[in-house]
Amino acid sequence: MRPSAPTRRPESAQSRRDDEASPEPSAQELDDIERHLAVLPLHAGGRAWQDDDLGLLIVRAEPPGQGHDLAAMVRWPAGELRDRLAALERHARADGTWPSLLLAEGLSRPADLPARVAEAGWSQLRQETTMWTRRPVAVPHLDPRLRLEAATERSVAEYEALERRIFGLPAWDAAGRVRGLSAGIAGGTLRAFLVRSGGVAVAVARLSLLYGSAGLYGIGVAPERRREGLGGFVTAVAMRAALARGGSLVWLSVENDNAAARRLYERLGFRPAFGWSRWLAPPR
Repeated sequence: MRPSAPTRRPESAQSRRDDEASPEPSAQELDDIERHLAVLPLHAGGRAWQDDDLGLLIVRAEPPGQGHDLAAMVRWPAGELRDRLAALERHARADGTWPSLLLAEGLSRPADLPARVAEAGWSQLRQETTMWTRRPVAVPHLDPRLRLEAATERSVAEYEALERRIFGLPAWDAAGRVRGLSAGIAGGTLRAFLVRSGGVAVAVARLSLLYGSAGLYGIGVAPERRREGLGGFVTAVAMRAALARGGSLVWLSVENDNAAARRLYERLGFRPAFGWSRWLAPPR
């Protein structure tokens, strides 16, 4: 795919406003987004299963200990919180992992769960906001030297190398990430977009397709090529690919302190769905 003209989309440009009339995500769609968010480690070779005894979705990296081990989809009766937390801690430690929870605002129950796990000594690790849209945007035309590729078995190693450089990922697990990428692409649950400029790989984005939901993540630009509109370009392409598959919406997640990324996604028509936080248990 090659843009036809070197015109650049202005920073002030707005996405289509008809998204304002789009219906808010349903309760089922919000649940699907939360579940999908939690299981993204599947694309790195992880596992996920519903543990009915704990009342949780359990996610484990392979091998464990990569920061992807967590429990999510918390829907606990308020009166059972202390016992449920204790059971989760026992289960995680028996697995050789650090107990961790993903809590979604307005979805996790009881509603005051963040305050109560904090009172129990748990520490908040990160905060992000999921955002959604039902409308694609026009792909901006930037430099005519740009080429867009869907990563294949031949290019996944190059894709992973750029992703690792952009996000500062550890080199020791590069082979595992390549395997996860390859498996997701081959299985149809993952698409990975690679942008080249003059033949050099400069930007990446992943499109995850799980549970009938389409989620974007791993959107990044090589440090030396930032502030050129490449992030908006690859995001717009991935959005259109997601919605072209017939899904009702596409979502992504952005760190709460990343104001620049949030402004970009808002210009592309994304709106907040729910905030979420990651929590770690205290040492025992």
